[in-house]
Amino acid sequence: MSSAMQSNPDQSLAGQDQLPAAEPTAEHVSTISPMVAKSQEAFRHDLPDLLHDRYRWWVAYHGDERIGFAKSKRELYRQCLRRGLSEDQFVVRCVVPDAADNQGELLTPWV
Repeated sequence: MSSAMQSNPDQSLAGQDQLPAAEPTAEHVSTISPMVAKSQEAFRHDLPDLLHDRYRWWVAYHGDERIGFAKSKRELYRQCLRRGLSEDQFVVRCVVPDAADNQGELLTPWV
């Protein structure tokens, strides 16, 4: 086998150490709207009761107002959007024990 065809793991990683570290910029920092923050807080407050009554259902909040429940995330997103709410005015969360700690779910598109 020629040396050009041989693979050297040390060579394949050689250039990677020389890349500059990415600095966080303002465009990479996302902020949560006040209404979403208020909606999250209402969800966290209600979660213990919801776990007893609606385990594994989806729930939507607009601030302190509970919009409703559904078996699918998509159904609640549509309901909120039909009400004229923009995506930065509500949250749709799944009622599961660790839901209050799962912030990534809030940003997931409603596909």
